[in-house]
Amino acid sequence: MEGKIETVHRSRWPRLALAASLTLLAAAPGFAQEPPARPPEEAAQLRLRKTPSKTRDYRGKAVEGEERVVKQGDSLWRILIEEKGLSEKRFNRYLVIVGGLNPNLKKPDILQVGQTIFIPIRPDEILGIEVPSTAKGEAKIYRVRQGDYLFKILRDEFGVRGKNEIRGAFDEVKQLNPGKKNWNVLFVGEGILFPGAGRTMAMPKPEAVKPPEGVGLDHGRKLAAQENLPLLEQVMAALGNETQRGGEEVVAIQEGTVRIDRDSYPVIRNPKADQKVILDASDKIPASLKSKLESPGSAAPVVSVKKGDTLHDTVSSLLARLGYQSLPASRPVEVRDGGVGVQVKGEWMVAGPEESGGKQDVIIINLTDAAGRTPDYLRDYLSLKGMSLKEIMLPGLPLPMAPPSPAGRPEAGANPIETWPREKGAMTDALLKSYGIDFTSAHQISVALREGIRLETKVDRLFEFGGGKIALVFRAVGDEARKALQEREKSRVVELDFASLSSRDLLSRLLNLLGEKTSYREHRFSAVEGAAKDKMVVSVAGFLLSGRSLLLTDREVPKGVQGLFVEKGLRVVRFQ
Repeated sequence: MEGKIETVHRSRWPRLALAASLTLLAAAPGFAQEPPARPPEEAAQLRLRKTPSKTRDYRGKAVEGEERVVKQGDSLWRILIEEKGLSEKRFNRYLVIVGGLNPNLKKPDILQVGQTIFIPIRPDEILGIEVPSTAKGEAKIYRVRQGDYLFKILRDEFGVRGKNEIRGAFDEVKQLNPGKKNWNVLFVGEGILFPGAGRTMAMPKPEAVKPPEGVGLDHGRKLAAQENLPLLEQVMAALGNETQRGGEEVVAIQEGTVRIDRDSYPVIRNPKADQKVILDASDKIPASLKSKLESPGSAAPVVSVKKGDTLHDTVSSLLARLGYQSLPASRPVEVRDGGVGVQVKGEWMVAGPEESGGKQDVIIINLTDAAGRTPDYLRDYLSLKGMSLKEIMLPGLPLPMAPPSPAGRPEAGANPIETWPREKGAMTDALLKSYGIDFTSAHQISVALREGIRLETKVDRLFEFGGGKIALVFRAVGDEARKALQEREKSRVVELDFASLSSRDLLSRLLNLLGEKTSYREHRFSAVEGAAKDKMVVSVAGFLLSGRSLLLTDREVPKGVQGLFVEKGLRVVRFQ
């Protein structure tokens, strides 16, 4: 169905065009050379004023940028995407950065004429965008300096010579920097990717990578947004947003009133933040009209879905415009509780709009199938910790069935975590019993040290293991006594000085004695299997004995996550 946009006005809108005034100048202080659009043999060298830079703090790091006074028609989209040529796909992440650098800017996506905002020069560097790899090494980021232009950089820094080689090099640099639109302008301090040293100027063909089976954390990047609009609306609904259809959306602009048919251009509204976005699902709204709809006077942001846009990026853009703050996708959100960590990742991770009292919910959103569904008890546990996990079932897949109860699952209310006694002798006995070892306690012996001299002593635990006898002594003994005990009992004597050993050290010594190649460290357990195994991971420190399905830990395991170990058939014992 063709979209219907009706405009009420008195005269035709003037055609909007972005114009720039460039002047050919000689080298002078405060000016930087610009790169030519064609190789330098065929084009004049342009020069450009150097933008004065300042710094502000962002998460403990100094960020270089410029202070800019907002003019009529300015928006962050126009400044960052259209003017600076940054990536459209990362626009919502740029909003978070600009908001952090401008704490007085309550709504980064709505600018007021006359206000001063700080714009970072290199936002991608703040995001930690990875440098693309090349066939013979990593690409190099070059920072533009005073007097630089593209041919000069290629010639002086990378040794490129010859007309044909320059053309090939220029094409490859453009491919390495798809976000940069205008190559007639280089900004001082701007980061540009160049092929690594020793590279021939030819882009390598990417190797085919077989995707993992199942639904992973980036499944939305594999789905086209225009073909999955119902799924997009499900994601919006899971966050409590409303998709409004039917009737008209009336937006006042300077020239008059624009009436938009919601059946063709649905409006997505966030009732908590009282913000709304017009969804242009077929990319039919003209750029000139879109700019006017997004002007400060109308405040009707538009998210256009172009052919080839992914569901992941379209949802991210919508969330940014609706008042959600994106969280770094490279790091999981973590809850630490009783020495146990629960790390959660998602297709989309956001902090919801701030509510009264400063409360701000953390929301994790994932697309999933039956196999990748997170157990309900873990979802409930996260909810108690102020984190909401939303899972959207993909269409055409069967609904998940409740997993069968594993053998040995405890009755409701039972504690699946065992606790060993604090007293070290009793702890030693518990470990030996778990191995099925029979032992003798307080074995009294009399040992001749010298002629006419005898030592009356005891072995605290005496048992057979691995084809030999082992005598444990819970105190320090001298060399002569140890040698006499070994000769008298024909056994290996092991000193365990309880006075100087912690419980952790004691267990480490005993496990090593019993032939276990393990150490006390943090272990990670996935709540789901398959491609989404990193969706939720529970980490706990201790000794893991895989062959015995036993975990010994001195951490307190929260009740909300104990069921995970039961389902994995893992016996968990807490020592103190």
